[in-house]
Amino acid sequence: MKECIILIVALNVAVSGFLLGQQQYKSKYPDIPIVDVHVHATGVEDASNYIKVSRDIKERYGSNLAFFVGLSVLTDPVAEVMVAGDNRFLFAVSEMRPHKGLTYTPEEVVARVRDGFTGMKFWFGDPRRVIKEGEESITRIDDPGFEELFSTLERGNVLMTSLHIADPNGPFGDRQPWMTDPVYYWTQIRAFENVVAKYPKLTIVAAHGAWLVCQDAQIDYLRYMLATYPNLYIELSATYQYLPLLDYENLRDFIFEYQDRILFGSDFSRFNEDAIQGIADRFAVIFEILETDQMVNGKFRSDKIMKGLDLPREILEKIYYKNALKLYPGLKELMNL
Repeated sequence: MKECIILIVALNVAVSGFLLGQQQYKSKYPDIPIVDVHVHATGVEDASNYIKVSRDIKERYGSNLAFFVGLSVLTDPVAEVMVAGDNRFLFAVSEMRPHKGLTYTPEEVVARVRDGFTGMKFWFGDPRRVIKEGEESITRIDDPGFEELFSTLERGNVLMTSLHIADPNGPFGDRQPWMTDPVYYWTQIRAFENVVAKYPKLTIVAAHGAWLVCQDAQIDYLRYMLATYPNLYIELSATYQYLPLLDYENLRDFIFEYQDRILFGSDFSRFNEDAIQGIADRFAVIFEILETDQMVNGKFRSDKIMKGLDLPREILEKIYYKNALKLYPGLKELMNL
């Protein structure tokens, strides 16, 4: 009994010390502007809340979360959302579940980009790749029905701000319950590659690391993809929960090798004002993973604590904003750079 009490006290002290370390985190790079290329702000209220989050982060953690790219369908006029968002937003034309029918013609997409949208989001697949009994399999992203759209975007020099398929299966032995078929997963990944290969002049930012960040073998495949297709970039949104599953040095080597092709993203969705501090804390955890060598508890799916990647300043600058500046129309002007 005495030993149990001592153990409990020791655990409480350890946890308290760990949480105190989390609270004490301060950015080493408060001067680096951070561009989040993957958020879900649909209107005035959302944009205003993201600005409040950025202010809270600046005050408590020192990080400079400066600009956002919205990938959701807007419910309010762009001009009103921009005012609410302190002119710190760009928005993409959002094409949701295109396998169920395109919302926009290719010409409409090009016209919207010319009118100020920064590119196009192409979100493909059921949210969890669930195929109900009796239904036909979901069409692949390289379906011939999308050829006119991709060709038109390529000719019009429209940035594909977010091209991605739905959620992945997890690593061997820990696959998510909604995705238990690795053959189906790799079929979709290969279809994704077919699109990247077929349209070499279409610049593509693949959301969620192209969902090739759950296993070391997937990272190797992503190396092959980036080495083979210079039109492909990736952003890191929603990947942080999987990073502890990768070999630490392998992951760092990959980031060092492809630092010019990686962008920052969060994939945070809509939230009310009561959640502002919590969202700011979640952003800070991500920044701590990227910037420090501390043991970080990100409340990952794997329940693992991850050692921070401790990326050098020059790489962080590229991931946080410089790579985005090269790609996103209108961003350089908004940032006055």
